[in-house]
Amino acid sequence: MTEYKMELEPTLISNITFSDGVIREMGTNKLTLIGTFHQFTVPRFPFQTPPFFVTVCLANLRGKLDGFKMAIRIEDKSSGLVVGSNGGDIGTIAELKPTEVVQIPLQMAVIFPSAGLYSVVVLAQSDVVGSRDLVVNSVTNVQTLPNS
Repeated sequence: MTEYKMELEPTLISNITFSDGVIREMGTNKLTLIGTFHQFTVPRFPFQTPPFFVTVCLANLRGKLDGFKMAIRIEDKSSGLVVGSNGGDIGTIAELKPTEVVQIPLQMAVIFPSAGLYSVVVLAQSDVVGSRDLVVNSVTNVQTLPNS
């Protein structure tokens, strides 16, 4: 058995997930996230992303939601420049308990002006409730296959 010395302490990130698609099952309300990812690696800049989803999970909500404002902002961490955002109002039919988790997928399309570190910021009722990093890399060494 090998022992590993931890140089960094792992941390659990907030549940902010990126995916190519989302399906919500009728009846159970379960989400299926299709093609999850954690970064973009792109050939050139500026880069227009295809539509993708940012799914967030919120808890500690109470009562029936009606016109509850949600927004997602993607910012360049070095400058604070907002490169994309989306939002809307959500509502619930039933009363929510603080222990219930609400899953909210929002579709995004962003133009990244350059490679770098971006922050995905989640707002609820105009207050920041969480964020996570999103790395955007440049393809520096594209390997091509020889013609057969």
